[in-house]
Amino acid sequence: MIVVLAEGGAGDATARALDAGLRALGVDVAVGPLGTSADEVAGVLSDAESEQGQLQAVVLASAGVSATDHGELAGLDPTQWRQRVELPLQRTVACFQGAHRRLAPAGGCLVVLVPTLALVGASGYGPWATVAEGQRSLAKSAARAWGGEGITVNCVAVPAALLRSSTTGAPSGAGDPDRPGQPPPALAERPDLQGPVAALVAALVSGPWRGVTGATIAVDAGVWMTP
Repeated sequence: MIVVLAEGGAGDATARALDAGLRALGVDVAVGPLGTSADEVAGVLSDAESEQGQLQAVVLASAGVSATDHGELAGLDPTQWRQRVELPLQRTVACFQGAHRRLAPAGGCLVVLVPTLALVGASGYGPWATVAEGQRSLAKSAARAWGGEGITVNCVAVPAALLRSSTTGAPSGAGDPDRPGQPPPALAERPDLQGPVAALVAALVSGPWRGVTGATIAVDAGVWMTP
């Protein structure tokens, strides 16, 4: 059973789309809110296990940061930086710690969805890019620390547009973080959360992929071919 955690719980658009895609693949899924502490996260995971069976994986779909949290670095004051960068990263740490508590006894997988702008940056989206890159660094550190306990930790990088609320759109004054056409995608079909992204998450939980950890795998139709 996979638990998808998001800032808005079942009301989060990213979590809903991923949930639908995983269910279409026959995966047992629960969607829960992301708490502000490791205890809260562990509690959500424990409740899901009680209702749906053994926990195999935790997916962090949202840590309270999105395309609305934009801003040029030169203009951010300390309060804005704490709200847009430090607090989401603290929630990421809480997710990791809470997931570790529930996965450590039997092993399992932790997967973090990040925007591809974590790999290449994007003007006007410094806070979001910083959070995403911080999440990737945390994932690599956790992968090394917890590998001996049978826990894999990986990131799945997707176009930033897939992680936006459908009602949000691009923030005023900021360009498109995905920078379409620079370079053009290698594949004609663009990925979506219910299709290729959900399929990759399901694969990372399965046996054949259990040897992969500490990696960032991009599902962006071959736009940013970075390691």
